[in-house]
Amino acid sequence: MKLHNLVKRHAFVAASQSKTKRAIPVPLSMEAIEIIRRQIGKHMEFVFTYQGEPVKQCNTAAWKKALKRAKIEDFHWHDLRHTWASWHIQNGTSLS
Repeated sequence: MKLHNLVKRHAFVAASQSKTKRAIPVPLSMEAIEIIRRQIGKHMEFVFTYQGEPVKQCNTAAWKKALKRAKIEDFHWHDLRHTWASWHIQNGTSLS
């Protein structure tokens, strides 16, 4: 995620990275906004980096370590889609 893709309470998936070739607004929770704010100024262009480079992928070992630290058990990748959809509905996003 690049810093210029952040606008108020949304992050935008760049058009070049979406299947439809259109920018996609992604609502951010207050917690996400605060995490991102803490990152601003640490890097020149990207919000999150690893060893000075943008994070391009996250391996399973890193996820497992993060899940263990967060005490999350029985995690499935598809759960992230459900969570994302639930947050949208809770914030009034239309289902149509």
